[in-house]
Amino acid sequence: MPERSERIAVIIPTYNEKDNIVRIISQMLSVLQSVGKSHEIVVVDDNSPDGTASLVQSLQSRHENIILLQRSGKLGLGSAYMEGYKRALRDGVSCIIQMDADLSHPPTTALDLLAAIEEGYDIAIGSRYIHGGGVKAWTWKRRIMSKGANYLVRAVLRTGLRDNTSGYRAMSVASVKELMRYEIRSSGFSYLVEAAVVLSRIQLKIKEIPFTYEGRERGDTKLSFGEIMRFFITVCRLLVFGTQRKRI
Repeated sequence: MPERSERIAVIIPTYNEKDNIVRIISQMLSVLQSVGKSHEIVVVDDNSPDGTASLVQSLQSRHENIILLQRSGKLGLGSAYMEGYKRALRDGVSCIIQMDADLSHPPTTALDLLAAIEEGYDIAIGSRYIHGGGVKAWTWKRRIMSKGANYLVRAVLRTGLRDNTSGYRAMSVASVKELMRYEIRSSGFSYLVEAAVVLSRIQLKIKEIPFTYEGRERGDTKLSFGEIMRFFITVCRLLVFGTQRKRI
């Protein structure tokens, strides 16, 4: 049985999110306060030149449960999550939520993710591709690309998940510790796929929760051609070499 979520940590990686960070933190604080449990928000900023970190610091003066981890450069989404995990585990949390900073992940869906962990699931994934889920404000090209990527991962790597690229996830601390025992080589967006493969193969209890991806209203997307190429490289690497535990 997973540990109960008596203290909740929300990890939000950021790079140039000054237009969104105050809103997403404020909304998440409101949601977490409604749960009635101890909580913290961990912002992992990759040295954003637009002043994202300064806005987080201004919020810290009013909310002691906001934590800012400032990194030296743009080191990638996957490594940002790993930094956030380490800090949350050090703080003694028992449930971790990870989400995007651009308001594409509705904060209220976090309540459904948390409920699944409380029900006994190890992992809860916000899913766009199960009944009740969906996407707003995407071009047809982006929709085809996302659905195609998820079909490829599901068919080739056999995760059993409909949405392998969703970054909206809740995890018991036991499952996070287990994940961190594996060599996760992807530092960018491909981390989401590699983590999904690891979690599915170690036979943890995973539940997909439907949600509607709102789409970015402000700021620029971080999905580049390079990230797309790294996705295909990651899929090929996992197909050939599989997942490997760290050597102790």
